[in-house]
Amino acid sequence: MSPRAPSPSWPDAPKYWNHETSGELAAVVLTYLSEPHLMTVRGIALMRAYLSHWVQSPAWDLNPEHTDRSRAALADLRAGVGAIASAADIRAWLRAALEEGIDPL
Repeated sequence: MSPRAPSPSWPDAPKYWNHETSGELAAVVLTYLSEPHLMTVRGIALMRAYLSHWVQSPAWDLNPEHTDRSRAALADLRAGVGAIASAADIRAWLRAALEEGIDPL
């Protein structure tokens, strides 16, 4: 029997941006989705922190379908998230994440 994915209430599960309570992250994500050219340095930093929170979750390590390739791709995503410095970097990182079935948006 394969292990089950953890519940979203599990403390280490990634938490979606729209559940953040300050409203600041939601505004950044909505700006990115609608007008990425308007992203500020602070907005990019908030998005980078959110994406880092998301991809660093141990939940992704529990995937029973992991292969050597998918583990390496996850490691690359985790290593690369800290280098995000622009809306274009966010787009490229999200594209790579989506290829691995990781969708933080």
